[in-house]
Amino acid sequence: MELYRLEVKKIRLSAYLWGLLGMFASLLALGILFLFLGNSEPEDEVLFTSWSGLFAMSTALNVACFSIFSAVIAARIIVDEYCGKNAVLLFTYPVSRRTILNRKSIILIGFTTAVTFVSNILIIGGMYITARIFGIIPELTVGNLPNGTIGKSEWYLLISVLLSSFFAGILSSAIGMISAVIGWKKRSVMTTIICSLIIVCFVPNLIAGSLSHIVLVMFFSGVLFILAAYVMYQILAKGIERMEV
Repeated sequence: MELYRLEVKKIRLSAYLWGLLGMFASLLALGILFLFLGNSEPEDEVLFTSWSGLFAMSTALNVACFSIFSAVIAARIIVDEYCGKNAVLLFTYPVSRRTILNRKSIILIGFTTAVTFVSNILIIGGMYITARIFGIIPELTVGNLPNGTIGKSEWYLLISVLLSSFFAGILSSAIGMISAVIGWKKRSVMTTIICSLIIVCFVPNLIAGSLSHIVLVMFFSGVLFILAAYVMYQILAKGIERMEV
């Protein structure tokens, strides 16, 4: 048990704190910029003049950034650890390598999901407070609710933000895991990051283009990617078990 704890302690998530804060500040600044762009753009620019559009843009950017962030962490705690000299050292421990991998994967998924969820909530909250301070009033039309039902639209938007932020965390962590397995197969940390970059060229665009059905799109995307991540993880676990022989 002591060796398990030592392996987990090697994962210094605090080392990523400054990068995490910098990413959050950049995303918040972009969200506020979109808010002011909507205040000056023509009425037909739905992405910038409605809360549903602003929310979709913010969520898409969060998924893009935190998917890469997840891949960077995965490259360090999974790919780097199970390739080359580090793998040889790890296999000398009288412990189950799969158990260690399970714990590292749980930390990766849990941490990515949590920070993505909190980041998206805080960014939308920051945009809302900024809008109130500067008197910017984006449209509250959400889904199929007419703009006149303000109270219902606000509650609908709040629930949508909470659910989509959670699914964004799941999606980001799944992309990070998928990228890690591909990077491990190629024995390359850089491949892990490049793979995540390729994936986020497509997924955020799908989110940003789904203003009326963003929760459903996020849900199905999350389910699809988490299943893909599970399959890839099984490949990784079996591959590591074969390396022990």
